[in-house]
Order: sequence, then C-alpha cells, then structure tokens
Amino acid sequence: MAVLSRGLFSFLLLFTVWTAGGSAIQAEQTETELLQSAGFPAVQEKRERVFVVPSGQSVGVQLETKGLYVVGFHFIETDTDRISPGEAAGLLPGDVITRVNGHKVTEPQAIRPYVQKAADQQKSVKLTVMRGKKMLDLSVKPVKDSGTNISKLGLYIKNKTAGIGTLTFYEPKSKKFGALGHVISDLQSGKPFAPVKGTLYPARVTGIKKAAEGVPGEKTADIPTEKKWGDVTSNTPFGLFGQLEHDMDGAKIYPAAHPDEVEEGPAQIWTVTKNNQIETYNISITRTIQQTKPAIKGMIIKMTDPRLINKTGGIVQGMSGSPILQNGRVIGAVTHVFVNDPLSGYGVHIDWMLKDAGLL
Repeated sequence: MAVLSRGLFSFLLLFTVWTAGGSAIQAEQTETELLQSAGFPAVQEKRERVFVVPSGQSVGVQLETKGLYVVGFHFIETDTDRISPGEAAGLLPGDVITRVNGHKVTEPQAIRPYVQKAADQQKSVKLTVMRGKKMLDLSVKPVKDSGTNISKLGLYIKNKTAGIGTLTFYEPKSKKFGALGHVISDLQSGKPFAPVKGTLYPARVTGIKKAAEGVPGEKTADIPTEKKWGDVTSNTPFGLFGQLEHDMDGAKIYPAAHPDEVEEGPAQIWTVTKNNQIETYNISITRTIQQTKPAIKGMIIKMTDPRLINKTGGIVQGMSGSPILQNGRVIGAVTHVFVNDPLSGYGVHIDWMLKDAGLL
C-alpha cells in the first residue's frame, strides 16, 4: 500500500519486525457459467480471459537481492578530508554489487576481507555492479577512517528486507500469484529492491493503528516463518510475483476484468483486520481510467463501509494488494492512500498484475 498526498505518495507495504495442504479448487461452475454470473454476455470471448482465485489474506514477505544492495553512502573522516570513496567512484543508491575482485558476494560482511587487503596493498577493489539491466565494473580505493583506524568504502549495503502486505490472487493451475500491487522500494534509498528472490509466509494480524488525516494507519502481524507459502521471483511496479506451494482452503475462482470493464460505483475489497479472517467490505469506485498500457494508478477508490472505517479509519499500511471485486469480477487491487484523506486512495487494474505474473 502506498501513502499519497494529492501528488506525493510513499509505499504502504508495512515494514515491521516479525514476531513470532490446502484443498483443491471447488470448480462448481463452468467458466461460461462464471462469466454469465458476472454479467458477461453469453457470446464467445474475443479477448483472453483469465480466471483467478482472489485472496485478501495478509502475508509476510522476506526478500533477498542477488548481491549487495547499495542503500546509500557515509562519509569517512580523514586527517585532511571527508569523503565517501564509493560515491566518488560512481556508485549509486539501488546498485547491486555482485562480485568483488571477481568473487561472488551475497553477505555484507563478505566484502570486509577484500577491502582490508586492498587497503594494506594501497590498491582499489574491483566491483562488478548491476544497475538496472546493465553490468558495470567500478574500482573503489578504500580510505582509512581517522577515528577508528579502519579502512572503508563509505557504503551502506544490505541484502535483505522484510514486511507484510496482502495476497491479491493466484491462478489455480499454475499456482502463480500476485501480491501488493506496487513495487517494494528500499526505505532509505527509495529505489526498487531488485534483483530479487524471496519467500512468502502467512501473517496473523494482531492489531490495527487507525489512520487519521495526515497520519497513515498500519497493521501489525505475527509471521510464522516455519510455514512457507511460496517463492517470490520478481518485484515489479505492479507488485510481488511468484508461485505458491499449495492451493488455499475454500478457494473459489472468479473472472478477471479488463480495464474498460471497470465501472464507477459500488465495489468490494477483501482484506484481513484481525487474525487470519478475510472479510468483505464495501467501497466505491469514484473514478476509473481506461488504460491501454500498464500504469499504476488505474482507479480512485473510497472506503464506504462503516465496519471497516470503525476498525481502521480507512486505508492502512499492510492493506496493499487487497483484491477489489465488482459485479462478480476481480478488477484490481488497493495500492495507495491519500495522506490527507485516509478513506480514499488508488487501485491498480488487475490486467497489469496478471501480465507481470505471466498469466496474460
């Protein structure tokens, strides 16, 4: 979920400290019957139609980069200067260091021996860096910190991040899933956390900090990390995607709507506000954008259900990815909240999540 202030927004995947065989799909209706019950005419489809299981379940995610993610820089005090060798060498926040002197590195502490050896020999370390889809080779010469007498590169690096959000859907045959509806960005660098691999876990909501004007609310949850649900394989502008290990209990399939099939007016979201219980809440689609190419702001939504407003104050952090349904169809997912109006926010059209999941 992201927080938005009429032009300013930040992601509402809730990053927090973690505390702490599904059944087969009940395909009681044919695809034709499902389409007709969702208001589609009884004629042959002219466009590809995907059927998915909407979820609404809260999930925990743990993501890892395939290397060392550059969060930012710190400046080293020397006898004559104040410098970050990494920044001076051309590194940028969001870069991923994959090799040091030709050796693969995956843990932050693994870089220290190479830095110390280079400093002892008064040489530079050779870094292989992934920047988007490009691979770069950069040389960084360590500088000795006059305060600690330790040679450093002046980098803040990490390889993992974690948080909670909401599972939007999965496709029962392939077990491919989509969650969150927006990219996970590093909180310090502001850059997308990538390239990525990760794990999806169930989450039990333990509390809600209610939203108020100017103050985003948030869910808190326990994550039983011994209960793996699936693997995360990509982190894109439209969410997290990967594959579940099992079906979910009580799963039911629904047709997914294309952007031009979404209507302004009543709709529902599925989300969890306590424990693991998915509930349906009424909302209103106040504006829908008939997008023909992927974009994250596909519709403006407003929470109207007194039960949800009483519990959460509106859209809260951790609600990212809550599926939006209308007329028996999955139309999208909750993604952002307006900071100055926590009852309102943005939703993303489901088509773009289906594309990134490899289903459309």
